[in-house]
Amino acid sequence: MDVRYCNLWHVLVGMILAIGLLGCSALPRQGAGPEPPAVPAEPNEAAAQSEKITLSLEFKRGTKARYRVSTEAVTAMEGPETAVQDNASTAPFPKVSESSEVVFTEEILEPVSEEANTVVALVTIDQVRYVRTSPVQPGLAFDSQEPADQNSPFAKLIGQTYTIEISPLGYVSGVFNLRPARLAVRGPTPAHAAALELVSPPAIFRRHGSFSLPGPDVGSLAVGGQWRGVQQVTLKAPGADMDRLGTHRFDKIYSLESVEQRPVGAVAVVVFAGSPRGKRTPDGRLVEVPFLSCSYVGGGEFNLDAGRVEDYLEHLEVRMPLPGTGSRPGEGPEGRIVIATRFCRVQRLDLD
Repeated sequence: MDVRYCNLWHVLVGMILAIGLLGCSALPRQGAGPEPPAVPAEPNEAAAQSEKITLSLEFKRGTKARYRVSTEAVTAMEGPETAVQDNASTAPFPKVSESSEVVFTEEILEPVSEEANTVVALVTIDQVRYVRTSPVQPGLAFDSQEPADQNSPFAKLIGQTYTIEISPLGYVSGVFNLRPARLAVRGPTPAHAAALELVSPPAIFRRHGSFSLPGPDVGSLAVGGQWRGVQQVTLKAPGADMDRLGTHRFDKIYSLESVEQRPVGAVAVVVFAGSPRGKRTPDGRLVEVPFLSCSYVGGGEFNLDAGRVEDYLEHLEVRMPLPGTGSRPGEGPEGRIVIATRFCRVQRLDLD
């Protein structure tokens, strides 16, 4: 583990502990729509006293960048202690984990239009790693660097391409030209299904659009300045009967922690803390957030000179009643609690 990542992770661990102790409550709603609204949070004295900077991705036709995106999803259940002691239910408490690592090269092709303020980028998949463990399905493992794995359906992902539309704020507005990649990995086995999921639109949106930068309404920021984004997360456990945990939206409050000089140039260090948004019924009633507890934190490093993300990571953990059981946690053997953990890290790599 490199020093930059270690230092950033220490900051995030402190945030995780703080939020875990205080809980995770919904923030007031600001803005709407699929694109994270970048609105300023409350100003503070530190922000007013330091030099302001602009956080924005820079795109030049023909430029290339390589990234590694690592994700991990773990979903587990726990039951009432008394039910376990009395053997009231002999059903297993499954724990499903899935981790993936995709290395890709991104080449800027052209702007979509001046009005749209987005560009088209060609993405080429260079490497893939995948591991899944589950008590209800055979385990899966693949590493494109291993010669023994070259007959796996995952191996057909290497060299596949697709295009995305992305804005200077990091918002991915579209994914295109996926058909060849998806046709290459279709098949009847669990490995085919898992490989197909890696090139599904939801997976690609998550791979390229985990963060949001401040927009024109926020403008330049000083150290201590804040802005707001929105992240949508679907919670499910692959291959298990826990795919009904729902899709949830989270407010993310980003803070400019510091600006440092590094060998790669001036780097802005950013952290965020997130909280769930309540849902509304068709008649406008606010539905209570279903989580018993929630911790959502992250951060990253942004190269101000190059206009690119150098490193970014986020960690989400929620505890919620298992939907559809008809019992509250602790009420009978069916009152089980689901613990869902999600981790994502984006790292820029040197081109060959």
